[in-house]
Amino acid sequence: MIILGLMSVFIDSYSVLVMQLFERVDNIISVSIAIFSVLLLVLSVSGYRKTRIRLTIYAIIIFALFATQQFLDYADDIFAILDSPITDVVIHSLTLIILVIFFLAIVKRPTK
Repeated sequence: MIILGLMSVFIDSYSVLVMQLFERVDNIISVSIAIFSVLLLVLSVSGYRKTRIRLTIYAIIIFALFATQQFLDYADDIFAILDSPITDVVIHSLTLIILVIFFLAIVKRPTK
């Protein structure tokens, strides 16, 4: 009986440690994605300034929305006040908007 109790405590402690590890890894990945999105946003703005290719504006908007989405998702995990259904709707709406803009960028004919 004592052995089962000790095993239960060990398994519970192990589960908590594993969950904390996964949460840290998830946070690191989320922040990395957000930083990479901002970097791509800056590169897109720089590219647009040099080339003035109008399709680059789609990339600028997409990367800005994606960075916003990632920061909001990360903040939702960190701050309890943001953990609400409204935040989830906003995050998923941003994903839909990103996909729509990406679709428009693909199907739009280039202007001369």
